[in-house]
Amino acid sequence: MKSFLKEVFKKMAVTMVSAILFAILSVFLLGALLASLVEDPKKEHSAESFLVLDLTMNLTDRPAGLGLQDLTRQALIDELPPPQLHLLEVLNALSKARKDPKIAGIFVTGSFMPAGYGCGYQAIKELLDGMEDFKKSKKPVIGFMHSPTQLDYLVYSNCDELYMDPSGTLLINGLASEQIFFAESFEKYGVGMQVVKVGDFKGAVEPYTSTKYSQENRMQIGKLLKSRWANYLSTLASGRSIELLDLNQSLQKQFLFRPDQAKELGFVDESMPFNEFIDYLASIGAPAKEGKDGFRKIKLVDYLDRSDSQSLDKDLFTDGTSKIKVIYVEGTIVDGLGDDGLSVGGGEIASRLREARFDGDCEAIVLRINSPGGSVAGSDAILRELRRVRKEGIPVVVSMGSVAASGGYWIATECDYLVAGEQTITGSIGVFGLLPNLKDLATRFGIHWDSVQTHPHSNLMSVSRPKSEEEIQVIQNYVETLYEQFIELVASARKLPRKRVEKIAEGRVWVGADAREIGLIDDFGGLEDAIQKAAEIAKLGDNYDIQEIPALKSPMQAIEELLEVSASLDDKSLKKPPTGLTLLTKEIDGLLSRIETLNDPRQAYGILPWYRRCFGFGD
Repeated sequence: MKSFLKEVFKKMAVTMVSAILFAILSVFLLGALLASLVEDPKKEHSAESFLVLDLTMNLTDRPAGLGLQDLTRQALIDELPPPQLHLLEVLNALSKARKDPKIAGIFVTGSFMPAGYGCGYQAIKELLDGMEDFKKSKKPVIGFMHSPTQLDYLVYSNCDELYMDPSGTLLINGLASEQIFFAESFEKYGVGMQVVKVGDFKGAVEPYTSTKYSQENRMQIGKLLKSRWANYLSTLASGRSIELLDLNQSLQKQFLFRPDQAKELGFVDESMPFNEFIDYLASIGAPAKEGKDGFRKIKLVDYLDRSDSQSLDKDLFTDGTSKIKVIYVEGTIVDGLGDDGLSVGGGEIASRLREARFDGDCEAIVLRINSPGGSVAGSDAILRELRRVRKEGIPVVVSMGSVAASGGYWIATECDYLVAGEQTITGSIGVFGLLPNLKDLATRFGIHWDSVQTHPHSNLMSVSRPKSEEEIQVIQNYVETLYEQFIELVASARKLPRKRVEKIAEGRVWVGADAREIGLIDDFGGLEDAIQKAAEIAKLGDNYDIQEIPALKSPMQAIEELLEVSASLDDKSLKKPPTGLTLLTKEIDGLLSRIETLNDPRQAYGILPWYRRCFGFGD
């Protein structure tokens, strides 16, 4: 018997050791495989090449990179989602192309694929600024489109020459903000939702408590859309050299255009099949080498200057020991750690600010905010660390992206200079508390709670019961205190009379153009303007480097995640616009996802949940 057991244990040990060795070997083999897939030696381009600006990407503020999910998909099914590029690296590529004698021009193609907080209006406008800067080289920007979205056409309209496929269409039908409301559904299925808030315009809770927009919220959203539409049409008119009045009159008569109609009205220069178009590009640039069909080109993703370091040299800029750290806050602000581009922990940003404060080479910080706000606790954690940074004599310049509202504005207040785009959505100075309970729903399925507690209100934050009137009043008082703190913060930081702040607060949302008039921001500007301002305040001249935080994730870093997380082969990027039932499920999923991010320990929030990344453009 002993001999038998000994043999069994021996074989078990051999099997176990073999399995461990096989697992280790598999990791290294997969790592080698993935590394070989992502190895991309720097591609050289020939003289007279066009830089291909393919809009088939997700343009974000915050750097990202290939994740393990992407690498696994590439390894197994030879497929990658559209690239996620971030604004600063794209602007640097355009700046480099302007000075590159081998670049004959820019060829614009494709269609944006927004995800998360990517492809926001302000980011697209800063991309247009980069294209305008490129045009100073007198090199052409030429576009070819088929059936662009309105957001795509914002970029295409900025081309020097614009061509359209004969089978394409152009739709310019205005902007809309559509919200799904769940109050009746919650009531039907027994989900209780109690709300405390301050501000008549604080419409954050409406999706959970109403069946339609309130009059105040409808009014302010309508005003924002009207302002954005006017800005959009003004940009189109300028890019296409069309009188704004003529453009408005054309769109009042018609909004869907065939190529011949688009040409007649000046929306495009010519209708042309793609094969003829590439011959045209070859004639003004140069034919492709080695007998290949087409023209000489280099893709934007191959032209980017991506290094393994965390530093991005200024304007491919100059070497220097001093650093300007660009710290990104993109997504809903939550309490705690984490940063995935959809939500970001207040503790995470505070930790990055502390590291910057202790970095002896850090001379200035640019805080780039693209956030509708979120947890009061998370926002306050960031603000407190910003105060310590400035106390150490490190200047802070805030650059607002497409949105910096509510908690996003909370963290923007105390800085040395604050810039935003004319269409940045900001303000929303207000606070609310959302208190769900599942008692009725659970009871219907025979589920009950019971508790033993030392105080009548010990389970105040539980979802097992609705809150009493006494408890609601206590929480209301707490929210009102936070609102008073918000008002005082804005009045003090922006040097505004308290009564004036009270008048522009109450949850009102403003575009950047209005925000400058009422004193909520200092000036208009993009991310590059903010960096230059930070260098000016810190008196750095041109001798500094830029360090982006978070840094661009390299493929090898994604491989390292193999030991920590499991990959999913689900492609979360949408290859086609959702329609019908898919739209409804997407809306519901999005709303539930936003509920999941509401993790403030006291259920107090400053957030603008109806904002979408492409506000008004059908996202």
